[in-house]
Amino acid sequence: MLAEIAVDLGAIVRNAQALAALVAPARLTAVVKADAYGHGLVPVARALAPYAARLCVYALEEALALRDAGITAPIHVMGPVRAADLATALAAGVQLTLWDRDRYAREVAGIARRSGRRVALHAKIDTGVIRLGLDVAEAPAALAHYAATPEYDLIGAFTHLAAAEEIDSTFTLEQLARFVSATQALDARVERHVAATAAAILWPETRLDAVRCGIGLYGIWPSEQSEALMRARGLALEPALCWRTRIVALHDVEPDATVGYGRTWRASRSSRIATLPIGYAEGLPRSAGNSAQALVRGARVPVAGRICMDMAFLDVTGVRDVAVGDAVTLIGRDGDEQITADDLGQACGTIGYEIVARLPAHVPRTYAPAVHAASASPRSSVPS
Repeated sequence: MLAEIAVDLGAIVRNAQALAALVAPARLTAVVKADAYGHGLVPVARALAPYAARLCVYALEEALALRDAGITAPIHVMGPVRAADLATALAAGVQLTLWDRDRYAREVAGIARRSGRRVALHAKIDTGVIRLGLDVAEAPAALAHYAATPEYDLIGAFTHLAAAEEIDSTFTLEQLARFVSATQALDARVERHVAATAAAILWPETRLDAVRCGIGLYGIWPSEQSEALMRARGLALEPALCWRTRIVALHDVEPDATVGYGRTWRASRSSRIATLPIGYAEGLPRSAGNSAQALVRGARVPVAGRICMDMAFLDVTGVRDVAVGDAVTLIGRDGDEQITADDLGQACGTIGYEIVARLPAHVPRTYAPAVHAASASPRSSVPS
């Protein structure tokens, strides 16, 4: 086995419970898109379903995979669904997203009418990200149209925030005001949701009826400010993923010897170089070369040279008794040392989100089970 990802489902559940308690009486919805941020779509969704009011995915294919796995929880597909796939979506009983009144909206209504089903909808409003969504000025009329269309069951309205990770940004409150204004005529039964993990922590006023937590469920902080605030309140999130490989070869090199493609690493002393059997094809970014660190026998060691497609190198000169077969931790804890997804992301010039979301599905994953203890319903009010 070249590498393995170990996922602690119990940690994910405990993170969900902590976030649900923080945001109550708003309901927690769990975002499991991008293969549950690299943690494994079906096992994670199955563990979270008892603790979330709804599961959120981006693509219809993700929703269908959950249905095929026997997961019956409500599922919201936040991204676009091809017209050719709408009948399949309706048959699966998933909730869809609308952001216009044009051809696509008419196709959704037509397929719902022919199938004899009403389609559960969330209306997307663009308040400043400039991605998908109804224009704020046009939203009230569009929402009234959705509510009056017999084939539609308008159950939600939402937006995305552009700068919620920044506590000193006023733009979040500007977006919230636009959204509230655009949705003020909605029936109270239509759920309004604005906040993801960062806003749920830093901007309590954005919690509204529900929050869409993604990255926080996996124990990865959306920003340093959100981490500082949560820790100041005595709340913590637990990283749920550990990514390991093993040393497959060791080489003793003399001073001035170079390692890897492009000869970008040069030995300044007699050195011992470990070869790893994974590279950027297995999810270790090429930008990790000469910048990231790993853990070997509880010690931090630097990546040496460029990351290859299927191999990488470590300078393990300072690790006593290092041997072929030793475990190498890329994300996770080894002894007293820990490397987080954010640590690796920072070394690669990116964020922890991207590191875990791009972990290939073909890398084997093992799961520590979640113990489903009795807990409050995701629809109930839990004091914060």
